[in-house]
This record gives sequence, C-alpha cells and structure tokens, in this order.
Amino acid sequence: MKRSLIFIAFLVLMIILIGCKDTTNEEANAINTENNNSDEEQRNPIEAEDKEEPIKESPVDYKEDIGNLKVWIGGEMIIEDDQIIVEGQSNLLPGSIISSTGSSTLPIAAFMKNAEVQADGSFRFEYPGYDGSAIIDFRLSSLGEDTTKHYGIYFNQVIGPQLYKTSRSDQYEVRTTLLLDADQETPYTLPIETPEWDELPNDYGDSNVWMDVEVTTDHKFIYVHGKSNLLEGTWLGGDLTNATDVIVPFSYDYTNVNPDGSFDLKIPYLSLRPGMYIPLQVHANQNTWDDVLAAYGEDFGKLEGDLLQTSEDGSHYLEKLVELDIPDMEPPEKVDLTVADEEIKMQVPDDLLFDFDESILMDFSQETLNSILAELEELEPETTIHINGHTDDQGDASYNLNLSLERAESVFHYLEEHGDISHLTIHTEGYGETAPIESNEDEDGRSKNRRVEIVINPES
Repeated sequence: MKRSLIFIAFLVLMIILIGCKDTTNEEANAINTENNNSDEEQRNPIEAEDKEEPIKESPVDYKEDIGNLKVWIGGEMIIEDDQIIVEGQSNLLPGSIISSTGSSTLPIAAFMKNAEVQADGSFRFEYPGYDGSAIIDFRLSSLGEDTTKHYGIYFNQVIGPQLYKTSRSDQYEVRTTLLLDADQETPYTLPIETPEWDELPNDYGDSNVWMDVEVTTDHKFIYVHGKSNLLEGTWLGGDLTNATDVIVPFSYDYTNVNPDGSFDLKIPYLSLRPGMYIPLQVHANQNTWDDVLAAYGEDFGKLEGDLLQTSEDGSHYLEKLVELDIPDMEPPEKVDLTVADEEIKMQVPDDLLFDFDESILMDFSQETLNSILAELEELEPETTIHINGHTDDQGDASYNLNLSLERAESVFHYLEEHGDISHLTIHTEGYGETAPIESNEDEDGRSKNRRVEIVINPES
C-alpha cells in the first residue's frame, strides 16, 4: 500500500514537471515569434504597417489642399482687345510668388510680372492688350524663406505633373504654359490645364533611342506629336524639307522632351508639295542639360541604334525621317496648297488671274487655270468643290463682296468651258474682306488676302 502511494505521488510530480516544460516552450515560441515579427517590421516597416492597418488616401483632393507638396496651378486667361487677365487658382502656400514671362521671337516686357498667392490659393495678373502670338510661362518663384523651406530650395520636395527638370540635374521648376494665338478672334478664354503624362517606357533613357510620331495638319501648321525613350529635357527639332532635300525657309520648330518622353512640334508652312518630309534631329551641340550629356555622352558617343547618324566631321546625331501625307497634286508654283484633314485648298493670288479691280480673266491666267483644271479632272465623281473669292479691306465692303463673287464665277466659267468637270459638285461664293488669312495692315498681308480659293472636300 505504501509503495502504491509513493508511485502515485511520483506520477503526479512528473505530470506537473512536463506541464511546466510545455508552458515554457510555448512562451519561448511566442517570444521568438514576436522577435521575428519585430525584425520583419524593421526590415520592411511600410509593409508591416500595411498588414496591421491599410493606408487610406486622404478624402481631400490635392488641388484643394493648400500647401500640398503635389502642387497644382490652374485657372484661366481671358484675352480681350485692350487687356489680358489671368484669374489663377492653386494649392500653393499663401504668400508664394508666381512669376510670368512672355516671348514671341523675342521676350515681351509687358508679360514680365509677379503675383502673390492669396490665402485661398488664388492669384491674379493683368496685362495690356496684345494682338500677336506668344508663349506665356508661369513659374513658382523660389523667393521667400517660407517657400524654400516648404518646397525645397530647388523644389526637390515637390511632386506632380507641373514639376519639370531643368538643365541642372539637382534643380527643378514648377511651371505651366499658355499659348496666345494671333489668329483667334477676341475675346476668348484659355484654361490653365494640368498635363496628363503617360507612364515612362521601360527603356527610358536607354542609349538605343527610338521615336514614334503622328502628324496632322491644318491650313497653317504641321503638328508632330511624338513618343520616345528620350530623357526629359532633350532638345530636338525639325525642318520642313522638299523632295530635293532643300530646307523650306521659316518652316521649322524645336522643343525639349516632356517628362514622359513625349514631344510636340508646331511647324508653320505656306504650301505643301508631294515628297516633302521632316527630318527630326537631336544634336549634341544643342543639348546642354547635365542628365542628357551624362547619359548620352558629350558628343553623343554613348548612343547606338538605327537613328544614330555620323556627320562628315565625325560628330554624332540622331535623326528620324517623318514622311508627310500630301495629296498627289502639283499646282503652279505660285499657288499655295494647304491641307486640313480631308480638306484641300489651292490659294490662287489675284494677280495671277485679274487686273486690279477687275473680274475679267487676263490672257496669261490660262496657264494657271489649265494646271488647276488638270488636277480637278482627276478627282473622284461627286467630289465637292468650293470656288471662293476674297479681297482685302480697302474700299467699300459691299463693293468688295460683289467683286469677290464675280471673280469666283469667272474662274468657274473658265474651268467649265475648257475642261470636263461635270462629275464634280461645284459651288461659288464671294466673301469680300470677311475672311482674311493675313493682316490687312500692310501691303504684303493685303496681297495674300486678295485671292481665289479652290477648296476640295470643304469641311463646311
């Protein structure tokens, strides 16, 4: 009996000891797990926080959050005959300074002004009236201790689509740009829009450069929109070039690549002919930005690929040849041909057709009209043609209107009598002085306004 009691007591003691050991192991495992979690948090604190409580976006739109480091500049510019007003909006820190500059072929002093951002983020500029085309830039100034402390001396704490790199690799600028159009009838309003950039290509900044382009035209400009893997700030330009590789004077544009590798050119032109093209070029001597030269080399020696070219002097440059979709028409040399989508215009100066103040065709006008007639006879049946007469603004408006109509009808009757255009739908109209294509303030502009237009596939 005594031995049985001793044995039972021994079993109870063993059970107690085993239980204590298991508890100790569980506690140790718990401590180890906690330590491991702590180490994981130290290695990836953001991920650890996400697991505990997902980060929620602020319900406040960043554009309404004054002082947000994702900056925003908006509003509108109202262009009137005698004044230009900018009613600006922003989320910029109150007291910040916005500087404006303007340029055409040269800087325009009237647009060099500063405006202070108010408590609600608004700002205002007032300028005298301006009837030309111009580029107006608005930049956040680095003036002011509060501004530099909040945004950084070179805006290196700022984010957002209106932040741009500069020629210095460690410096940025906050900017928005508006374009004044001399051809736009006043009054009109320009919104200050926020750009929407695409995601960067996977090979952004690569030494093997590529460019993809889309080209459209209106009756004054060729618009080139491009995408590329070029670095932001890279300089590129293009000249309108004829089929014999001769550059067309005054038909060029240049720009710097946008933050997403895109670029846009707006090339003015007077007339198009088959075979014309635009060589887009990137030259080392035009590129001075730190980042660009570091990536591509001082003489572009680090570049490679199909677009890389070498000049006779051994220097390197990039070139992409852009073909233009131009109608297969060859009007006389002095007749300008322009294209906007499907609409084709042939602008015939009045002195090729008529004596001053006359609507009867001159004898030597036949060569010009016969050349145009040959092009019209090749058009598809039911093609719509408008023959429009125009004058300058000299003299009586009613007289000019009648003269322009008589001239349009004279051209139509000649074409009808001397060729086969019965398959076409033709209308004649006189516009007098109401539709100028140039200013009537000087004789050069007035001479361009005195014309007869042959419009194929008119838009309206």
